[in-house]
Amino acid sequence: GERGAGPWHTLRAQLKGISDVERITSRVALRQARPRELAGLRQTLIGLPALRAATPGGTPLFDTWRAHLAPEPAIEALLSRAIAEEPGVQVRDGGVIANGFDAELDELRTLGQNGDAFLLELETRERARTGIANLRVQFNRVHGFYIEVTASGLDKVPADYQRRQTLKNAERFITPELKAFEDKALSAQDRALAREKWLYEQVLEQLQAHLAPLAALARALGGLDALAALAERAATLDWCQPEFVSHPCIEIEAGRHPVVQARLAETGGPSFIPNDCRLDARTRLLVITGPNMGGKSTYMRQ
Repeated sequence: GERGAGPWHTLRAQLKGISDVERITSRVALRQARPRELAGLRQTLIGLPALRAATPGGTPLFDTWRAHLAPEPAIEALLSRAIAEEPGVQVRDGGVIANGFDAELDELRTLGQNGDAFLLELETRERARTGIANLRVQFNRVHGFYIEVTASGLDKVPADYQRRQTLKNAERFITPELKAFEDKALSAQDRALAREKWLYEQVLEQLQAHLAPLAALARALGGLDALAALAERAATLDWCQPEFVSHPCIEIEAGRHPVVQARLAETGGPSFIPNDCRLDARTRLLVITGPNMGGKSTYMRQ
């Protein structure tokens, strides 16, 4: 085909976005796959219909590969539901499991993310309830969450306020509502990370049932990649397809050594001089003579 044209061109374009499924599958089998590797596997699975459409059929090999390019949809479904769109690098840092996959994790994340909004809302509500205009809801690592009331407002403190700390000009209190929030919020992040780690391990465990189709997919992708690359080289370097015949012979007309030819072209040296080679039942041996650097080894390697 013409350069830049032909089935291989479309096929190689589709292969560009494909991950190393063989490597990822091996790491899944060892339960060592990283989050971004699973995200890469998911993107590969999403791109398979287009790749399958670009894969020619009509031969046993290609038909087998095409079949393997459609693994069970449960794999993609699991990865799409479980893994975040752009997951973190390490499971221990969080941000790996997608929102909506696990209700408990979503709740823990909401606690961590919406804590400031809750505290602001609580402060506004308590100011309105108590009539203490300068009441503040705050947090520090030593005392946790507290409601601070200056001396001028102490006479308005409700009965459900429990004293947590006394300062020179203010008192700090805790309420049952704030204590319940504190118990959740202080451990929410640690619990969320632990939950993510457990959920990620469960995803890897569920993928164990799909190792065989993933391995078959990897073989099909590898074979397609190799043949598409050879087809591209053949078109780009003007190679021709060999013809196999039933009688013993080698008949090469104007043969070229592709690496040496390309190297000469790069360096601006003399153009490669093509050579014929004919061997058959009567001529089984050629004696090649000539000076050093004359091209004897190059001819043999052709």
